[in-house]
Amino acid sequence: MKLNLISFSAINSFLITHLLFFIDEGYYDFRWMKDSGNWLVFMIYFIALFGILILINSLLEKYKVRRLFQIIINLIIFPVVLILFACCI
Repeated sequence: MKLNLISFSAINSFLITHLLFFIDEGYYDFRWMKDSGNWLVFMIYFIALFGILILINSLLEKYKVRRLFQIIINLIIFPVVLILFACCI
């Protein structure tokens, strides 16, 4: 099953945003889902990460990077960089 660029980026940004909200807003659980204000912030984060991942994945496809390396970059390296960046601010 081959995912296109938009669906691949959307799925990855959804998973990464859920990870960030699980850690930050929910204090390691999913209680954050009860508040509608958290969903608004979730959508802002999702849209921002979606745009960044579209850019990253389009560059990776332009340079003909294999799908395995795209998955590693999207699901491991990109979230780690986001978490490290959030810790430094």
